[in-house]
Amino acid sequence: MLYHLFRSVRSEADLDALFQLTFTEHERRLIIERWKIFDALDRGMSQREVAKSVPCSIATVTRGAKNFRENKPAIKALLSAWRQTS
Repeated sequence: MLYHLFRSVRSEADLDALFQLTFTEHERRLIIERWKIFDALDRGMSQREVAKSVPCSIATVTRGAKNFRENKPAIKALLSAWRQTS
């Protein structure tokens, strides 16, 4: 169901509109924060360095690091697309 919804998006503006309809501003910021954490961890930064550079709490980085470790191949495959937009 969600797959078809997201596949229907044809432009960045449409994706932004879909995200605005689906997520609160806070939730959208959290998604961006999570990908910044993944990017920093992949670049070899320590959790304390990540917390300072993102900026966010150590607890937030720890949760992101756990997710990163558990899903590293999938996240690394998507990081190149993330880095093109950053």
